[in-house]
Amino acid sequence: MRAERLVVGRGIRWGLAAGLALAFGLSATACVPAPQPVPTDTASISSERGPIVLAIPDDSAATWTHLVRVWNEAHPSEPITLRVLSADETRRHNELVAAGEAKSGEFSLLAVDRAWIPQFAEAGWLAELPAAEFPTDGLQAAAVSAGTYGGALYAYPLTADAGVLYYRKDLLAAAKVKPPTTWAELTSACDKVLAQTRGGPGCYGQGLQSSESLTIAVAEAIDSAGGELVTETGVPGLDTPAATTGVEWLAEAVQDGSIDSDALGWDDDEAARAFVAGDLVFVRGWSRTWNLAQQGDGSSKVYGRVGVAALVGPTGAAVPTAGGLSLGLATHARNQATAADVMRWLASDPIQREALTRGALAPVRDSLYTDQGLLKEQPQLTTVAAAIKVARPLPVTTHYAEFSTTLSEVLYPVVQGSAQASKTLPGLQTRLAELLK
Repeated sequence: MRAERLVVGRGIRWGLAAGLALAFGLSATACVPAPQPVPTDTASISSERGPIVLAIPDDSAATWTHLVRVWNEAHPSEPITLRVLSADETRRHNELVAAGEAKSGEFSLLAVDRAWIPQFAEAGWLAELPAAEFPTDGLQAAAVSAGTYGGALYAYPLTADAGVLYYRKDLLAAAKVKPPTTWAELTSACDKVLAQTRGGPGCYGQGLQSSESLTIAVAEAIDSAGGELVTETGVPGLDTPAATTGVEWLAEAVQDGSIDSDALGWDDDEAARAFVAGDLVFVRGWSRTWNLAQQGDGSSKVYGRVGVAALVGPTGAAVPTAGGLSLGLATHARNQATAADVMRWLASDPIQREALTRGALAPVRDSLYTDQGLLKEQPQLTTVAAAIKVARPLPVTTHYAEFSTTLSEVLYPVVQGSAQASKTLPGLQTRLAELLK
């Protein structure tokens, strides 16, 4: 893949009302310091200070609501108003695009999927972040690269992520099987588990609806089969035997029932919620799936019974897709100096720790992945960290949204079983090659 890569983030949708209720039930007295103002005199960021608006996806609303309260108590004259947008990537992308096109400045800070950064930077919707004011030492290199476009930083790392495999460790133990390392082992484990739980959970779930979730699934299938969704030269890699193998494997898993047929109507959030409801033995999920599963308030039917392992592919370990969010500063927003302070604060060590411990949001600070105290408190982090290291990002293109929509719409019938990969992929290769020119 090319040197400058982008990653995509998403997570598990919380209902807005429930998320906010949880957040306001949390103590706002956590020891998370607020930063001192940093003088801002560059042309790209105004020195104006005052209230700002932070737009985030609702899959992590509880965590960010708590942190906003902490900030606001320390900065009553420069408060943050939280705007919770859809967890669905397509809808959220469209909301942010509409705000950018209107030059409204409605949102001061945008929590963006990293695959969107080239489009937003090219369109002039994100302010360039001066290197002197936005230090990147200690931040994950891949996350910094993802926020860089045309040699300039346009988005500051906020969270990291990568797909991993969650499983019901109680069910595997009862069936006397180990966590799988290949797809064959996974399906064999399901056979043994389901033989003991007739009428019980389905085998495996992931988001396969015609959306960003299917794009992720296809990318992981192709990469895990030895191919590349987009090659190092920037052209699609769908006209290869590996791509056909990967897509056919995904489609066959749906047809033979290994992947629950309901997955065709799920996005990643809905797949995770099915797992947390006890309806699946395995699920492909992002880091926050752990947080949902570990809720001890009765909302999780699998509390204390979940393990985490590396994703599996056709013949062994899969190649996960990288994820995560970055923060962009809206070009037309007011009070940019305050917004800049908030960006640095959210990326600071104590706040990254707080986001991890409260919401299982994988941090962007390298040092936190070797913190033994954190690893003991958050045992899933070891597996997530390993996945992040080997994960591949999605394509770097200003047309990513169109790329993803085209791919998912064309390949949905293949995964559904009404079209053949070998006959569909050549035409899709042509369409996407034109798009990436």
